[in-house]
Amino acid sequence: MLPPQTEATLIETHLIALRAYWQQYEFSIENLDIIQENIRTFSVRLPLIGAFSAGKSSLINSLLQDNLLSVAIDPETSLPTELHFAPQESITLRRKNTMPLPLSRDALKAQQFGEHDPDNVVDITLPNPILAKLNGMTLVDMPGWESGITQHSLAIDNYLDRSAAYCVVVSVDEGVLKESLRKIIEELAIHDKPMMLVITKCDKKRPEDVEAVVSHVQAQIEKLAKKPLLAVCRTQRRNATEWATALPVLLPLQQQFWHQAIGLPVQKCINDILIRIEQLSQGHNQTLEEIESERELLAEQYQRMQEDVQQITTRLHEQRNLAERAIVDDFASRMNGQLDTLTRALLNGEDVSGTIGHALRMSYSQGVERYLKPVIQKELGQLQLQEELQMQDVAYAHGFKSNESGTEIIKMTLAYILPAAITLITRIPMGKFLTPFIISALEGLFQRGSQELIQRQQQEEARRHVINTVIPSCCSKAAPDIARGLSNTIDDVMQAISRSTDEAMAKVQQTLDLKVRDLHTEKAAEAQRQQTWQADSMALKQMLAQLQVYNHG
Repeated sequence: MLPPQTEATLIETHLIALRAYWQQYEFSIENLDIIQENIRTFSVRLPLIGAFSAGKSSLINSLLQDNLLSVAIDPETSLPTELHFAPQESITLRRKNTMPLPLSRDALKAQQFGEHDPDNVVDITLPNPILAKLNGMTLVDMPGWESGITQHSLAIDNYLDRSAAYCVVVSVDEGVLKESLRKIIEELAIHDKPMMLVITKCDKKRPEDVEAVVSHVQAQIEKLAKKPLLAVCRTQRRNATEWATALPVLLPLQQQFWHQAIGLPVQKCINDILIRIEQLSQGHNQTLEEIESERELLAEQYQRMQEDVQQITTRLHEQRNLAERAIVDDFASRMNGQLDTLTRALLNGEDVSGTIGHALRMSYSQGVERYLKPVIQKELGQLQLQEELQMQDVAYAHGFKSNESGTEIIKMTLAYILPAAITLITRIPMGKFLTPFIISALEGLFQRGSQELIQRQQQEEARRHVINTVIPSCCSKAAPDIARGLSNTIDDVMQAISRSTDEAMAKVQQTLDLKVRDLHTEKAAEAQRQQTWQADSMALKQMLAQLQVYNHG
């Protein structure tokens, strides 16, 4: 994969030297191996989302000028299909808990994927010039859907953190933004995800009708997203030129991903080496007693920070109830806003997993952003030992002298780990704990719900039943899962802080060990030199004595 060239070329130029320095100063080579593997496999996704039969597969076929993907897809068994550039073509079924399975083009067309698992992914590499121009970006043909929550969840939980943007695909025949798409766009808006729009099958309508659809759908999306689309494209059934022309608009976003995923970790490696060099150079002016004092100070600061982390974790769990109540209240409000839909579903035995699932996901995502994330940021901010400390102003090359405050060690650590920890807050896949609730709650409250009401078909009584029984029951069933999800988020963030702190402190401890070793080495060398000098002196004295005999001639 070819990431953005300027930063990538610089890094590639320096990697061999960096590896040599990394080994010379005795860091674990595993860290650089991980970075190099990330460089090799780097790719940012562009998921294509849309209703079933919106024309996503045909759109990709037209873009690639290759009749590769099946357009006669069974929505019940289709899987996300990822396409990216490689010198050799390959088609592989990546399976969750077993080995990847090679596929032929015929098997891909026939969707012969074996036992269906929605977490499986079809991975396709092609030596296609269009894909080559995307600098390693991966197009993702997501399964279409009309309702339900499964595909919606996959598009968010599996791709939100790995995507530069989302491509919303709408057929000109649809004319409007369908409810299933509206729901996912609302959730993407919470996470401030960029979007582009492609209107397909434009050759089926008159140009003025196409423009009316484009304007209407664009206005709908931008109203939900609260910001302009990256691009708006019109495509025909065998012509995706306008989309191909628009795709490069995503490359700057990919550069941001590259910088975050590769550039910053490389910079951190360089800083780690500079810090160690500075510390080792200062070690030549230190005694063993001073180094031991520094070691004790470090241990004291580390213990204090770990205690602070534990106290903050406890306080966050105590404050979790506010976020939980807000999410449950918003969940109830959203369901009351869908009262007619829920009532009709109750009377007709319809599937409302999409309606309730979306309401729950929106409430949870919004609650995390509004109530949990600010509290975590505030609490983590208290780990900074000086209020005036700015993350970008941290002195990375501080020498950690024994007569100075050890707080700089903590500051340096926080400068690296706090931004990552804050990002972690919104990266917890909700499907881990919401999906079980959705399945169990809906089966009990709707699909096998009030048979008496279904038989009697009494609208008003059904409304009262939804208001007084169904919605409170959904909230009570959801509350424990919401609480568990919030707790898991808090624990994940704080554990990330602890792990990063452990790693940073281990590096400083290793540097101190190297100082001690160098001092011992220096003493051994000094002793060797003394022995040499003494031996040489004795030899010279004997030689002199032998020569001095002749002084009395």
